[in-house]
Amino acid sequence: MNIRHFGCCPADVRGRRSRSGVFFLAMAFLAMAFAVHLMLLLGAASGQGRVRPLKETIDSGRFLFQTQGCASCHSVMGQGGTVGPDLTRTTVWASPMLGAAVMWNHVPLMAKARREKNLPWPMFQGRDIGDIFTFLHSLSHRKGGAYSFPGEVRKGEIRFSGTCQKCHGQPFQGGKIGPDLGPVAARMSDEIEFATRMLRHAPKMVPIARKKSIPWPQFSGSEMASIFAYLKLFRRSKP
Repeated sequence: MNIRHFGCCPADVRGRRSRSGVFFLAMAFLAMAFAVHLMLLLGAASGQGRVRPLKETIDSGRFLFQTQGCASCHSVMGQGGTVGPDLTRTTVWASPMLGAAVMWNHVPLMAKARREKNLPWPMFQGRDIGDIFTFLHSLSHRKGGAYSFPGEVRKGEIRFSGTCQKCHGQPFQGGKIGPDLGPVAARMSDEIEFATRMLRHAPKMVPIARKKSIPWPQFSGSEMASIFAYLKLFRRSKP
């Protein structure tokens, strides 16, 4: 067959084949690069959202319990401080909200005890509170699975209005004594973060409440969960 008859020559054919080869190589390279990029993204996502092994969480909680000064006042399994109760004789740590409520209700006493021992208040971060609760529950004399309270928005609104609002005001309307909790609520992710924020700043509230003659509010686990449910409404209210 005479290739010239079709308006091309062998050199043209070789050139086209060469260009086609380069094109397919480039496409293959781009496809490979995209696949690698996707794998890296998926790997990063799985790393961020991974479920921590239980032993890792318990070990972290044990370390925090010792290093944050909890053992100076409290004992676990009969070993440790004697100022406060043995924290393994209860199942409250199975619920983040109940555990947080128990700690919150005793903040004035705990703050006083730590001052007397020259211990600074622990500045809990991240998942610290959850790790400590998991550690304590793992040693509880009465075993049981973790549980949570179904927060009721209306109940939380009523409780917030009757207590928290005295200092913090309505969300996104400016705090009177304490900070506006609207922007704070907009950034909260879950119960652990809610408990962490409350307990980290609680000692600062004690002298303010005393000065204003405001009784220290007492919460149940259900009430704590309901306040959190109410505040969650504001997570999408503001950017």
